[in-house]
Amino acid sequence: MSEQNQLTTTQRVLKHVLLWTVFGYCYHSAINLLVKMAIDSQPEQVLVTAMAYCLGFNVLSAHLITKYDKHWPEIAAIYIGVFGLLVVPVILVGPQALLSRPLLAGILISLPVFTFAMRFIKRKLPKN
Repeated sequence: MSEQNQLTTTQRVLKHVLLWTVFGYCYHSAINLLVKMAIDSQPEQVLVTAMAYCLGFNVLSAHLITKYDKHWPEIAAIYIGVFGLLVVPVILVGPQALLSRPLLAGILISLPVFTFAMRFIKRKLPKN
């Protein structure tokens, strides 16, 4: 039997939550870097530039989530986004470390939506 079949539901959930937590921390680091890159590029519309960078990154993140989580990718996306963008900054720095609300909302909404879309696209496209 494979390892996945030997795990109980509780063990499987715990395994997924631990993996999502690590991914959430990495996601936090990457999003912060993208926002800093947008600010450093000094565009006239920093918020729009940061959102564009983060949406592009969310497409990549959605691909990775659907690649590595076959059971609950949309739940993973929600957990990773909330943990990475709300919990990690509050724990590490405090509430002042949170992104602006429009940017935060756009990123948090787009990750599960892109994950759902990516899962749908992967089902429709034949594998090479």
